[in-house]
Amino acid sequence: MPNPNNEKIKKQILSAFIDYLKNHGWVLKATNNLSVLFNIHDGVTLNDDSISGLFYQWANRNSYAEIEYDELWWNTIRRRLPFVVSEEFRPAVDPELFVPLGSGVLAVNTYKRYEKDAPANGFNPEPAPWIEFIERLFPQDTDREIVCDWMAHMLQRPDQRPSWHLLFTGDTGTGKGVLFEHILTPLLSGQTASLDSFAKLTEKHSTTLASNMLIHLDDVSTNSDSQMTRLKSILSEEWQRIRPLYEPERSARVYARIILSSNQPRPLRLDENERRWYAPEFMTHKADRQETQLFIQNRLLPWVSSGGLDVIYEWLMSRDLSQFNHKYVPQSDCLRRMISDSVSILEMQVREWVADNPAFRLETLQAQFSDLRNCQIASSYLTAMKYRKCQPYQRNPDPTGKTSKQWWWIPDGWTPASLREHLATAEEFTF
Repeated sequence: MPNPNNEKIKKQILSAFIDYLKNHGWVLKATNNLSVLFNIHDGVTLNDDSISGLFYQWANRNSYAEIEYDELWWNTIRRRLPFVVSEEFRPAVDPELFVPLGSGVLAVNTYKRYEKDAPANGFNPEPAPWIEFIERLFPQDTDREIVCDWMAHMLQRPDQRPSWHLLFTGDTGTGKGVLFEHILTPLLSGQTASLDSFAKLTEKHSTTLASNMLIHLDDVSTNSDSQMTRLKSILSEEWQRIRPLYEPERSARVYARIILSSNQPRPLRLDENERRWYAPEFMTHKADRQETQLFIQNRLLPWVSSGGLDVIYEWLMSRDLSQFNHKYVPQSDCLRRMISDSVSILEMQVREWVADNPAFRLETLQAQFSDLRNCQIASSYLTAMKYRKCQPYQRNPDPTGKTSKQWWWIPDGWTPASLREHLATAEEFTF
């Protein structure tokens, strides 16, 4: 039993206690008005009054029950514990526990790499269940290779965010959700999010994009132009504006990959030159839904939970990605069909009409197409076709010598001056 009055013993015990705190993830974290004890492993926050409780808990476990906590120790503890000001999500091949910020202070890196567990007794390390699963999901070789490379890149190069993402479509129960929930989520140490609406991804205070490696948009679909425009930015831009609750708005580096899963053959309206999605073929059951569920429940998941996850991890980590381009992927046949299906009969008719009438007023178009009498719908069609509005005669007289605030629709490549030049010789227009 150490002498509780021996100052040398006390210093040794204090040093051992501080080492214990550091080894178990305790740091000092700045808040608005003071610093607090913060655990980087589980996010627990304690005020400084709790330090004595932590000490006595540690002391009782280490046969130091006779040692009293000294309030003067707090200054020494504060000097030796790491001091951080925030948490940052910084994926890396070899991630650092603390990352330096531009101001010279440190932030805790919340990114976690996968850690393997000991396999169950009698576990078969052959990846046959995994191979069969991905062959069921992606029977075409090209689809399977591209998707597996994309998943492997997420583990091998977490710091490189692709500018293209995965668009899964298929029958109910084929395993889209199983891939995300039971395989990719644990491989990414839970740094994933599953959302059932675009609103949850784009809401004002959402930090989902900036704090996850993978986002699953579960059975989400939209034809809204504003949502599609916002989604395009989210998919392709590596920096996004975020505004966490009670914090100022700022730019944040984003590493999150996105998988959109849907039971619909075309969940999104896609542009002709769409390059932000890779769409494998529509997933179907090998036999029927019951047979698929029996395979998943009786073969795949038991194998995964008993050690198969480690096998999948090594399988993905050993893939050769020398030919993988995280900034470009060719359009798949399935994606091209989705693009074709995105163009309605009305849109095709409008495209034919504007080919003969490159500049026009909205009421002229609406006189030709009764379905476009709603100005918002008409504007949506024209914006999707790369048209925009302008007022060519607000400050310049028209061919009759008058000025006007009339709005005209023109192709994106035109200017008001080029429109005036076009209309100056267009006898069919009434000014």
